[in-house]
Amino acid sequence: MVAVGMHTATSCSDWNDWNTVPSDVNMAAERTLWENITEKPELQNFKQILEKVGAQEVFNTNRYYTVWAPTLTNFQRDSILALDSAVIVNQFVNNHIAEYNHQASGIVSERIHTLNEKSYSFSGENGVYKFNDVDVIEKNIPNNNGTLHILSSKSPFLPNAYQNIWMANDVDSLANYFKKYELTVLDESKSVAGPMVNGKQTYIDSVMVTYNSMANSIRAKLDSEDSVYTFIMPNNEAYKKLYDKIASLYTYVNGIQAQDVITSTSASSYTTLTAPSIDMSYLKDSLIRRQIVNNLVYSHNNKYNAKFFDGIEYSYKGAGVPEDTIVSTYRNWFTDPEMIFGPAHIKENIKLSNGKAVVVDSMMFKSWETFNPEITVPGISTVRALSGTPSFVRVTYPDSSKVDLTDGKRVIYAQVEPTSSFGKPEMDFYLPNVLSGTYRIYAVIPPVNVSLEDTTAVKPNWLNFTLNYYNPKTAKLTDYTFTNSRFVSGSEIITYSDKGKEVKTAIKDTDFFNDTTKVDTLLLGEFTFPCCYKGIGEYYPNIKTTISSSFKTLKSSGHLDAFDRTIRICAIILRPVEYDKYLKDEE
Repeated sequence: MVAVGMHTATSCSDWNDWNTVPSDVNMAAERTLWENITEKPELQNFKQILEKVGAQEVFNTNRYYTVWAPTLTNFQRDSILALDSAVIVNQFVNNHIAEYNHQASGIVSERIHTLNEKSYSFSGENGVYKFNDVDVIEKNIPNNNGTLHILSSKSPFLPNAYQNIWMANDVDSLANYFKKYELTVLDESKSVAGPMVNGKQTYIDSVMVTYNSMANSIRAKLDSEDSVYTFIMPNNEAYKKLYDKIASLYTYVNGIQAQDVITSTSASSYTTLTAPSIDMSYLKDSLIRRQIVNNLVYSHNNKYNAKFFDGIEYSYKGAGVPEDTIVSTYRNWFTDPEMIFGPAHIKENIKLSNGKAVVVDSMMFKSWETFNPEITVPGISTVRALSGTPSFVRVTYPDSSKVDLTDGKRVIYAQVEPTSSFGKPEMDFYLPNVLSGTYRIYAVIPPVNVSLEDTTAVKPNWLNFTLNYYNPKTAKLTDYTFTNSRFVSGSEIITYSDKGKEVKTAIKDTDFFNDTTKVDTLLLGEFTFPCCYKGIGEYYPNIKTTISSSFKTLKSSGHLDAFDRTIRICAIILRPVEYDKYLKDEE
């Protein structure tokens, strides 16, 4: 989990962390910081605020620090005094104090770490200086326990990315979600142990630290003052808009069934598995909200993001990563940052102590890069070899060093091959994490001899593809056989050689043939899944790849000479329709 810094780290001895006066300090100034603050008419409002929170005694001790004391109007004083004391200490008092001696002399260019662990600029030259962009109107007032500068107004408190979640306007939906994952615990390593009482450890000085497991899960140290982030914050309108859009993809039903293609031993008989009952509303809400926050944070420390956010050029982007691509802390890639951070939907830019936040009224992510991704199922990871007679088929794994004829890429695939002239293999694929949306489904099939230049002897496959899924309307498992859009039943003829003679046969609209000159990507068809499978366990729909039902296994038919019965699959791809249309438009 991620510790949330000074925003929520507190000690029983808040004022005891300041350093003592170093031995080499010029002690010519006789008055303390508190005496100088008290005697300055322009600092009387500042003095009253210090008195309210009990800070005046500290300014009379031998602790040594630098104070940038602000001049305040009566209105500013009263508005600060109306706050809770802890807020005054953290966001105002400690926001103007730093340890050690920081002089305004000559050319100054420093990052000052104040007592609330913020990092502010202190800069200037030729007698003109600024602290956190506020003018220093009187500088280097000597004291026997520190240095005093006077500012023209208060130094603005800049929240870090984590603190800002609760300070920004109109982001309640986001803030409430993060709040659920916040936990305050005792940091034993930083606390001072006291005596054991009734067998329990007590502490003389206890330090409490707040953690947020959600921030940790998206790999964002939002409270770190040493990091630099850009944080997208959807306002309530944008949050609800995206929530409703994602919701249609998470339609759950209880009692989902699935075929057990792992332990079943025959293609003619499958064991039916039934998923346990779940709290569908809770699961749906949890997954939707998680999809919203996964990709809100972008680290400027990541070199892939540097050009877009900071204008810094690097000589590399990584293999296959376009120059205009950015990556979230959750490690998802986005190919159009100009669209995501377009000014039209940004309602507010907020300066943070560790970056910036942008409040938006619309989330401009491409759906397939976030909540509705393409699903690729490698054949080598899920393959099962089945047939009516299991002993007639087997799974083999070819040499993975074989390459595609067309572009030299490695081709990795699995294959199911028959072991007799009667064997008609089947290859089954689980389809994990399918959402209740519409996909265009593809099968990627390599030729038999992808490593050879001569393709004249390569035989095509003659295949059927069947999807098995749960139909909530009938409460039963249902088979859907894909229809090849290229063919109309009975109107297409194939010609093959049978013992030297040409034979013509009408084909069915469920038949698929691969192009043997390349690794062929076959469009099987478009299908809308009626229910969501993500998050319910390994109860998945599946696709069965079989030799065509028209294929005859007798040698006299000529089919064995004309078509290859070994099924080879690189992958099954489920591509959301919106993404598929986008790719077609890009071609």
